[in-house]
Amino acid sequence: MATYPVAYTDVPLPACAAFPNGRTAIRPALIVTLVNQGKQLSCYGIVDSGADHCVFPRSFMQPLGLDPLTAPTEMSSGLGTTNMPTHFCNIAIDLGVIKIPVYAGFTVGMDQLGFGLLGQAGFFEAFRITFDYRNKLFHVEIP
Repeated sequence: MATYPVAYTDVPLPACAAFPNGRTAIRPALIVTLVNQGKQLSCYGIVDSGADHCVFPRSFMQPLGLDPLTAPTEMSSGLGTTNMPTHFCNIAIDLGVIKIPVYAGFTVGMDQLGFGLLGQAGFFEAFRITFDYRNKLFHVEIP
């Protein structure tokens, strides 16, 4: 087994009423490549223990050659949305050191974010993840 330490990613957030000067959030993010039948798309994936599945923007489907009209759909909620159609497809997620098959969701609710969530089914079930927020690191243990 190999363990890879990864630094948290600084994400600037815009100003709002609660934070008039904006702020920076730190998030456990990986650059991943989504793969489907030779087509690839790279993006950030936030390591999210609260996500049931790996979920990505629906806008990623077309570049990957996936058809939302033929993909099985579940009405999902999360990230402030409810009853949002989520289309599920078999893809692979390439982390550079390993590629894993994943049954991933794609939803319009993620389009405005432009990144994915690496969740329990598909990601946490494949790796051991430990968070060290104090030192701004997380570790991915690959079997």
